[in-house]
Amino acid sequence: MVEPPMDEEINLVDGIDQEYLCQTNLEVSNENHDEHGNEENSGNNQQILEPYNGMEFESLEEGLEYYTKYAKHKGFGIRRSRVTKSRRTQVIIGQEFVCSKEGHRAKKYVNREDRTQAAPDETRTGCKAMIYVSKKVGVDRWIISRFTRDHNHELATPKSASFLRAHRKRTRAQRNLIDVLDDSGVRPSRIMLVLATESGGIDKVGLTERDIQNYLSNKRQKQLEKGDAQLMLTYFRECQSKNPGFFYAIQMDAEGKLANCFWADSRSRIAYKYFGDAVTFDPTYLTNKYKMPFVPFTGVNHHHQSILFGCAPLWDETEETFVWLLKTWLEAMYGNHSKTIITDQDASISNAVAKVLPNSVHHYCMWHIEKKFSENLSHVYHKFDDFKSQFAKCIHNVLLPSEFESEWAAIMGKYGLQENSWLKKLYSIREKWIPAYVRSSFCAGMSTTQRSESMNKYFKDYVNASTPMSKFVIQYDKALDARYNKEREQSFKTMNSKPILKTMYPMEKEASMVYTRKIFRKFQDELIHSQEYVAEKINVVEQVYKYGVHEFDKKKLEYIVTFDVSSTTTACKCHMFEFVGIPCRHQLAVLIKKKVHSLPNHYFLDRWTRNSKKGEVDITSDHDNNAPTSSMMLFNSVMVHSLELSEKASRSQKHYDIAIGGLQRLFEELDALKIEDDKGNSPTDVVISKNVPEAVLRDEETHLLSQNSILLDPPHVTTKGRPKSIRKKGSLEQKKRCGSSAEITSDPNATKQVSSSHIDQDSNTPQNLNQGQGSMSLESQSHPTNSTDLTTTQAMQIGTSEKA
Repeated sequence: MVEPPMDEEINLVDGIDQEYLCQTNLEVSNENHDEHGNEENSGNNQQILEPYNGMEFESLEEGLEYYTKYAKHKGFGIRRSRVTKSRRTQVIIGQEFVCSKEGHRAKKYVNREDRTQAAPDETRTGCKAMIYVSKKVGVDRWIISRFTRDHNHELATPKSASFLRAHRKRTRAQRNLIDVLDDSGVRPSRIMLVLATESGGIDKVGLTERDIQNYLSNKRQKQLEKGDAQLMLTYFRECQSKNPGFFYAIQMDAEGKLANCFWADSRSRIAYKYFGDAVTFDPTYLTNKYKMPFVPFTGVNHHHQSILFGCAPLWDETEETFVWLLKTWLEAMYGNHSKTIITDQDASISNAVAKVLPNSVHHYCMWHIEKKFSENLSHVYHKFDDFKSQFAKCIHNVLLPSEFESEWAAIMGKYGLQENSWLKKLYSIREKWIPAYVRSSFCAGMSTTQRSESMNKYFKDYVNASTPMSKFVIQYDKALDARYNKEREQSFKTMNSKPILKTMYPMEKEASMVYTRKIFRKFQDELIHSQEYVAEKINVVEQVYKYGVHEFDKKKLEYIVTFDVSSTTTACKCHMFEFVGIPCRHQLAVLIKKKVHSLPNHYFLDRWTRNSKKGEVDITSDHDNNAPTSSMMLFNSVMVHSLELSEKASRSQKHYDIAIGGLQRLFEELDALKIEDDKGNSPTDVVISKNVPEAVLRDEETHLLSQNSILLDPPHVTTKGRPKSIRKKGSLEQKKRCGSSAEITSDPNATKQVSSSHIDQDSNTPQNLNQGQGSMSLESQSHPTNSTDLTTTQAMQIGTSEKA
């Protein structure tokens, strides 16, 4: 920028070759001039020279940068306007930079008939302030050819000038920090606080929270140009290529849109082998912009922490969808049924569990049931003051089914509730939720789906109701990493510290060396409280002692404990050991009375010990003792054994040499074998590859999702503003309405269809697939009458990787 000589007059147009000028009206842009003047904040207190005709610049961008600084100093915004191009070369040789209040809003934007919201406030006043920067003839320099100083509006103060759009700029460092914080799940409001702290005050940030939101929104839109669901599928394929143990299954509709999806990484699948005896899932949480129910499969690890066994966003919550989900989840978990599964009492879930997991004990979440007491029994609560306490005592304080039956009958008669239809329904499912019944089966101490709810709360730090699916899966992995890091932290503390012992019993010291720290604390608490109890012998039958155990000052509430002398086994009326897997205080009181001071090994469940994740993994299904025959099960079996082989081969160089030698001989034997199916015929439909197969589920309801398949985004309902609740109620929690439940798609005629080579598009009734193949008929919850054929299109990459 060159100052003019004091005694020379500047000609406004002599520096332009008029013969070759042509003016082009550009669309006026209100976008920020991002990255212009990134070092501007450091020079805010410097004097800005006023423009003048003839002021020179090295480039047009330098002229824009100068006028931007000048405008901020004076308190107005600017924008680019008309450009001038050479008629011969079409090269820009001049441009106007005008005040942001130049001109007026076009009438077509003022009188829009399709406007659904109030028109935004008018910001333009027809201001004439501007500069025109043109290129000098024969010289690679630019000059101000025209300059209009005066404005027809009030200028902003220096501190308020930062709110003008032209002066809200992101520096490169700020942009990088915003990206890092956003990837870490930090919300824009929190990001703004971090930037304010870093800049020394919110007025020095140089941008607003809205600018951060717009930047992140534009960034996501660019990322989603190829489609949200397609990006998710690409991410799954990348995860599988890096780790063969990654498993995913996708179900599309007839239009190629994402319908249902399930995935689980290798850590979750290995963890299920050790801790999959009790599982909960609660499909009542919305964590993505498509409002798809999110279903996490949750269990408890040896540190009594919540652990994930996979998750699934679903199209709807029909029985067919849950059947697909449970079948897919069971395949991912090597076909092994969980001992106990806890859900809410939704009918579609119950039916699906009965079909897919017949060998699992199915319990209902007590919290979901009890929260309906006040609503369905309000008239009884108001009429009888003692009903609430008596009813709670009947449910929670009885220990045996026979005791519950008598207590329930007494309450129904006392308060005249024999004909209450809602209570009759609860009584009919009593074996699935009343503690007297459910405590006889192992649940790792869980009687509700609270762990699923707490896991949902945990995910709130990583995702929200507007998170796209492609980002959701990435954030899910980050959340999972954090969970496993907490597990490693607890394992480290357990192995590198000793708990403080509080009794002189040898069993306490033994337990401290076997249990993880969290479980030992629970055992220690039971052991200490056992000293408050007295065990009185009732009778002895063939070396089996029966004791009545009660507190010193309370003989009324008595726990019956049996003790077998030959096996040193005990059984208590409270069923804590069966329910939680830790001896209760009543059992410990009897063991101490019988002078059994060292706890027998059968009281130490492997799943609660510090070495629970060591040892051989049983890969066979609990409902099928035959060798797996499907390609998926064969692959799973080999991968699990390969993990064990890798662990043992890495113990020493000698172990490694033996393993490598054995593998080389095994490869030679396998290469010499002819590939045949179970009937001795060479297969014609199996893809042979040195890599993991692209899709491995091959049955009558499955066909492959090829590498070139395009997965379209699922339909979603757009909402305005914050949702009333990010927790979606289950069907039994919702109030009854006329018709079916809330719609899932915005299209009133939309139904879920999965692409098939043979679907009757004109029929509204389920049709069988060609060649007598089975079909899974799925109906949208919104419109159960518009059902169509459903077959599963899945791409699954399976196997196992290193143990977490």
